Amino acid sequence: MRMLFSLLFLSSLFFAALVAGVSAAKGEQPTPPLPSFGNGCIDKCAEDIYKMLTEEPSQIILLDVRTEAEYEAEHIQIEGVETKNIPLSEIEERLNELNKSKVLIVYCRSGARSRQACEILAQHNFTVFNLEGGITAWKAAGYPTTVVHPSPTHVPAQTQTKTPTQMPPEATPETPAPTVSEHPAQTPQTSPVGVPGVPGFESIFAVAAVLLAVSLLRGRKWRNQKCERKRWRA
Repeated sequence: MRMLFSLLFLSSLFFAALVAGVSAAKGEQPTPPLPSFGNGCIDKCAEDIYKMLTEEPSQIILLDVRTEAEYEAEHIQIEGVETKNIPLSEIEERLNELNKSKVLIVYCRSGARSRQACEILAQHNFTVFNLEGGITAWKAAGYPTTVVHPSPTHVPAQTQTKTPTQMPPEATPETPAPTVSEHPAQTPQTSPVGVPGVPGFESIFAVAAVLLAVSLLRGRKWRNQKCERKRWRA
């Protein structure tokens, strides 16, 4: 029995030593911060991607696989990080523009196209990460984007028709204004009924006419009274 227990004890020690050796050997190997080449596409949230971009900017290529118009409207750009815009349909034709010694972080609008691009790149031994949720999730997390303003289209200048400058009228000699006499010329007064103008004649004529009218009225009144008296006598 003692021998059996001794054998079990030794076996346990041996197994423990074996496990400890394997663990030590594993602990001595450095864990790389990024996966090795050819490990496929790994989805990362916006927070993790931002941390990678800011901690190791020189070791990363930020690849936008949207169209050129989408890229010009808005894209992600971090200081020190190399950026590329290669649409998904052109990925396989432009692989030579990408550096395999760097890590690729791929994104699109919502994460669907970038996922397809990651799978293609992984097949060509690129180390790739996919921004989960795309630029939409990136902005929702509060991270900055850059807007590219396209160069303005050259518009030919419109020919402006110049309005001919109106020339001032030729100077004409000034006509001297007629001299107005301070005392206006007296117009000879025409007396009624062809009588030469006599000062005060109009007033005399008017008074005479009134007196004549009064005389006629008195004469008519007197005649009327005389007729009435005759009637009473009769």
